[in-house]
Amino acid sequence: MSQNSKILVRNARDQDIPSVAEIDAEAFSAYGTAEKPETFQRRLTAFPNGFIILVTENEIAGFGCSEKWLTEREPSLDENPLVSHQLDGRIFCITALAVKKKFQGRGYRLLILDKLIEIAHSEGCRKIVVETTHAQELYLQRGFKTVQNRTERGVSMDVMSLDIKSYGGDARSAG
Repeated sequence: MSQNSKILVRNARDQDIPSVAEIDAEAFSAYGTAEKPETFQRRLTAFPNGFIILVTENEIAGFGCSEKWLTEREPSLDENPLVSHQLDGRIFCITALAVKKKFQGRGYRLLILDKLIEIAHSEGCRKIVVETTHAQELYLQRGFKTVQNRTERGVSMDVMSLDIKSYGGDARSAG
């Protein structure tokens, strides 16, 4: 990571959605897994605390978004988080994480992932799940394990999970 550039990680705002959708398309169109802008708007509405933006050099360089579920299951592309997100859920699903190509190779994906893990801890979640076509190495760096391979839209994806206790401490109790 460049020490010269200031980095800000903050919660997403409505006006960030076009940039988020653009970064998502750049990162995932080649894999057939880019999602619709309205999906990101719904994610922000459903769980604003779980939607973060990384800003550097006066522009949005990357983002991460998530939702909480009551039970562990397979993620699904363009799922409606207004239905699937549960405030009292203890399963934290990273629904998207991407960095703009021109900012890749600076450690920003790991920075976003670490912040999402921190949010999962603060939300009292006990497990994190994510689905990826090509970023397995990123998640392996933080102890995620591949639990399943599945296909959606003709694309092969690994479902990976992390038991939060194995990452560095107990999640706060639900009571």
